[in-house]
Amino acid sequence: MKSILFFHNNNDYTGSTRVLADVIARDYADQVVPIIVNKNHGRGFLSELPNVRMIGFWKPLWKGRAIPVFSTRIVHLQGFLLALIYGWRYQTFYINTILPCYAALMGRLYGKQVIYHVHEKLISGSLSVRLMEWVFTHTKAHRIFVSKYTQDCYPANPSCTSEVCYNRLGKCFLDKVVIKPVGERKRDTVLMIASLSKVKGLSTFMRVARLLPQLHFRLILSADMRSIRSYFGESMPENVRLISAQSNIHPYLYEADLMLNLSNPFFGVETFGMTILEAMAYGIPSIVPNVGGPIELIEDGHNGYCVDVTDVELVASKICDALERGNYERLCEGTCERFEQFK
Repeated sequence: MKSILFFHNNNDYTGSTRVLADVIARDYADQVVPIIVNKNHGRGFLSELPNVRMIGFWKPLWKGRAIPVFSTRIVHLQGFLLALIYGWRYQTFYINTILPCYAALMGRLYGKQVIYHVHEKLISGSLSVRLMEWVFTHTKAHRIFVSKYTQDCYPANPSCTSEVCYNRLGKCFLDKVVIKPVGERKRDTVLMIASLSKVKGLSTFMRVARLLPQLHFRLILSADMRSIRSYFGESMPENVRLISAQSNIHPYLYEADLMLNLSNPFFGVETFGMTILEAMAYGIPSIVPNVGGPIELIEDGHNGYCVDVTDVELVASKICDALERGNYERLCEGTCERFEQFK
């Protein structure tokens, strides 16, 4: 029997995919790794790994968007059938995020060891979300949580073992990091990297940019430019640059002076914040929500600020405070110091 079969929802350029790719590159580089995954996005972090073999399924779309209920059910059906066909050969099912619940069901059916790598706590009370959470909470598994906050979001299961394992940046990423000296930074460029979703506080980002026309705002989104333009329409602040999904974000991090994470807690609490960690590697302070996983990365006033990100004027004020020369140098020093704990 072969050792391990991975399951993930999408091959894209989002944080959970990045984390899985780093796990594979670090722990499974010497073997061919099979992954049952949605291949709608085409390119992503997983397809860039030479030892990954993607066993793909497809999500039905209509005019580029998922069809409510139908798309999710078709995805789960395809995933279940693929797990049924391929799963018997493997000893362990490694399920990245709680979304591929079909993998846990098939793991129970086949009597496999199940590992859940949990990145999220979904806010929606839809039937599909309740099903995924029910399967997760009732499946005997080893649970890996990306933050203490995430672990606390779910009830303990006596039949499960669990650990908090903070995300780490892979060697391939760290080898490309070049930190710009603080004295050479213009302190005028604000960066945010996010998925194309209202959960990520995109409207807040635009409103903040309008309040601070003297600054340059860069927004990298894990979508193609057509989808991005369709989402935002024509009304854009002149100081905002929209950037489509990037496999290489190093040039943007090198030029950035401040990182934002504006995930709206009313739609979904950020459970870690991989982009915050990437910014920390470059010595870049961050402004983040004052709830959830980001507060385990950012110490308020030391390597950034933890704020109510729904308060647009407060966010704008904190950006100005962070970029003031004296504060900025102190925050950058704190960022480099704090990052040492997450290497």
